Amino acid sequence: MGRFFSLLKRPFFWGTIGILGLLALVFYVLYFTDLFVLKEVKVSPTKRVSKEEIIKLAELKGGERFFTISLKDLRARILSNENIEEVTIVRRLPGTLEFIIKEREPLAILIKNNKGYLVDKKGVIMEGILPEDYFFYPVLEIKNEMLKDKLFEFLYWLKNNKNYLPVYENISKIELEDSKMIILTKNKIKIYLPLIAEKDWVYFYKNLDKIMAYLYEKGQTEKIELIRLDYPVGQALIKFRE
Repeated sequence: MGRFFSLLKRPFFWGTIGILGLLALVFYVLYFTDLFVLKEVKVSPTKRVSKEEIIKLAELKGGERFFTISLKDLRARILSNENIEEVTIVRRLPGTLEFIIKEREPLAILIKNNKGYLVDKKGVIMEGILPEDYFFYPVLEIKNEMLKDKLFEFLYWLKNNKNYLPVYENISKIELEDSKMIILTKNKIKIYLPLIAEKDWVYFYKNLDKIMAYLYEKGQTEKIELIRLDYPVGQALIKFRE
């Protein structure tokens, strides 16, 4: 007992009690009073998912105690939309939540069970497709599932390297078959690439670029019907329209 009274006389004891009391007060103010409540939700600019859709996903009505809102649960609900790849949520005092949204970027239209679906660079199927999307993105028909991921990587490379012909925007369709890849351009040129070779598809596409550039200089591109690079390395077959 004497030791206890001795402890009460020490300054650090009362200092510790004071700090704990202050922390308890702060905790109470933040979590159990209405001084900090949700008043505003801000959403970074988006293309395919509206601010209203994001707020609906978040299930926020306003007036919630600011620090009782679980950011982890919010994030999970927002990411349930397949068009959203990532979200960062920031609390801004006294009562604003800011959502920084990274949307998935469409890469192509995947044909599955005779229906078209927008997919991103990882092959993730996105929500919703519009008729005009068929004008902006190439259509994919994949029969060789083993090389599906490789195809997405190749197409993403092509989309980000616009100096090679034919450019990404000029491709209307790609068929990935068991033994070959067939690329159809919007001006009706059919291009064959070997499916399995010592060189990768980027190598063959760079060779294709040289052929296309030469034909363009000669004013022959509109006369081309077929280009086959599934020949021995360094060789190609070009067929002209009759």
